[in-house]
Amino acid sequence: MVTPRPLKLKTQIGAPEKKNVASELPIARVWVDTGVFHLDTPFDYWVPEEFSEIAQVGVRVEVEFGSSRQEGIVIERIAGSPNSGKLKQILQILSPHSVATSETIELIRLVSRRWAGAPYDIIRSAIPPRLVSVDKEDFSAREDSQLLDEAPPLNARALTQEYVRLYWALPASISRQKLLAALVAQRSKMGQVLLIVPDDRELTSIEEELRSFVPESNMVRLDGHLTRSQRYRNFLKVATGQVDVALGLRGAVFTPLRANATIIVCGESSELLHEARTPGWNARDVALIRASEFKTNIILTGYSPSLEAARLIETKWLSSISSKVMREVVAIPQAMDELIPSGAFSIIRKALKIGPVLFLVPRKGYGNSVLCNKCRNVALCDCGGRLELTGAGENPRCVLCGREFKDWKCTWCQSGEIYLVARGIDRFAEEIGRAFPNLPVINSSGEHIVDEVASIPSLVISTPGAQPKNPEGYAAVALLEGLRFFGHSELRSTESSREIFFQSAAMARQTAPIFVAFTPMHPIVHALTRWDSTPLARKELAERQEMNFPPYFRFVCIDTETSEATRIHAGLLQAKDEGRIGLEVRIAGPHEKKQGISRITLSAPVATAASLVDFVHELQRRRSISRKPLFAIRIDPYSLT
Repeated sequence: MVTPRPLKLKTQIGAPEKKNVASELPIARVWVDTGVFHLDTPFDYWVPEEFSEIAQVGVRVEVEFGSSRQEGIVIERIAGSPNSGKLKQILQILSPHSVATSETIELIRLVSRRWAGAPYDIIRSAIPPRLVSVDKEDFSAREDSQLLDEAPPLNARALTQEYVRLYWALPASISRQKLLAALVAQRSKMGQVLLIVPDDRELTSIEEELRSFVPESNMVRLDGHLTRSQRYRNFLKVATGQVDVALGLRGAVFTPLRANATIIVCGESSELLHEARTPGWNARDVALIRASEFKTNIILTGYSPSLEAARLIETKWLSSISSKVMREVVAIPQAMDELIPSGAFSIIRKALKIGPVLFLVPRKGYGNSVLCNKCRNVALCDCGGRLELTGAGENPRCVLCGREFKDWKCTWCQSGEIYLVARGIDRFAEEIGRAFPNLPVINSSGEHIVDEVASIPSLVISTPGAQPKNPEGYAAVALLEGLRFFGHSELRSTESSREIFFQSAAMARQTAPIFVAFTPMHPIVHALTRWDSTPLARKELAERQEMNFPPYFRFVCIDTETSEATRIHAGLLQAKDEGRIGLEVRIAGPHEKKQGISRITLSAPVATAASLVDFVHELQRRRSISRKPLFAIRIDPYSLT
């Protein structure tokens, strides 16, 4: 949905004092923060002579728009304008610092077109809000700083070449935080480095490793967990070239960089790299645009590439570095209601004699789905919500209305026996603790994530993304309920499960066994054994191409009120018949996404999709002009459901 803008009081202004116009390039082309979708084009303003030296590209200014003062950003200085007789003057320079280069302006323009958004929707994510106190600081001087310690050499020469455009499949049994810290330190010798990571936990871990190689004066963070002043100050340090290393979350991908800079995207397949707010861009794809249009160095990293990255590897647009090695992988399928297959107990007991064992489970909670043990019907509340168990000895509770059932009875057969079809991590911790008694049980999930565990025998149970680090590596890794990971109907379930399995297995020691509760015939078992996901990615790419799915087709999802969805769908079909959108465009829906909101999905081959996105963008602009409610538009969202 479209993110509501905060309320802002309009400042009424009188006629401004006429000032002498700049003698050189007297007109500034300005993006104005109007808050109106269709007013997304730049507007021309006279530049007063007194502002001429400061009002350069990327400088924030205050301008008169309608009858109020609005903030804007200068995107160009020009000699003439077709509307020069009616132009207004820039009223004020809001900040002396340029927060965007010409390259950044063009990047924002390309991203707004690629994702059918307005430039200021991008700017709000890309450029931190200004602060007067920070604006008064001097960002012109730069301290000379050297590496504290020589970073360990990287085995692959391709990582340290002058110009790189590649995907690095990370090796097993080596801390990825140490690897990425070494990579950042090595690349910083050749120019600025911007590292993009999916979450704050990963950011902090890599920052701690980097402190051994890069002095704190030459490294900054760029993320929303900083104070406003820290975030703005750090942004200006990078933009003005004061520091060489920047670490940030997805929004940092727009940060202005000097020539020969390198952008490293860690965990490039992560859902967290997709912006939740309109227009929903993806940090990995923004980095790829920078590499394609502006020759920025780019390195994508992960254990298993996204299908978008895999397609670029297949077409040779990206080179790749693999880390193949043979691993000991044991796969045994789980029988009905079996926690751990009996064949795995000896493997786990042996590992527990020398160190901790990591158990990866698919979900948090206790019992996420309650069935009747006799007739296997789903337990439902009167309101229609499913029942769940939140802990041992607890009563079933409705996930929607919260009603508790003290003496639950099946409405079909009247049995009171409960069967948990989907265990949560709390139930796993309880049962695994009983299966391997007298050992510490460490539960890492949800709000209680454990960062690191000691190298002593212990049972470490974790959900994806919450796996604790271990300095020496785990004595064994057990990947439980493989079918739950790979059995989802979601389009990206296989891709995300691949990365999760490889990432967890990589935390095992070099000679440690990896147990997978799955059929030995599943391709993921062979991929883990050879530590090579390439065949899996190629197979899925072939399937996607045959089915006309991403990454070969671009999908445009339009969410609108159900009451007008049928009319919008008919209008799109008419536009196709009239040739305003290509004949190759497929139109699906409408189907109700949630109460009162329906979704229409359009798709087209990547080669011709730009014209479809332009059509949808223009349709949105016309709705804005007509003062109709705007669509919620997503281009290539992470999830199509």
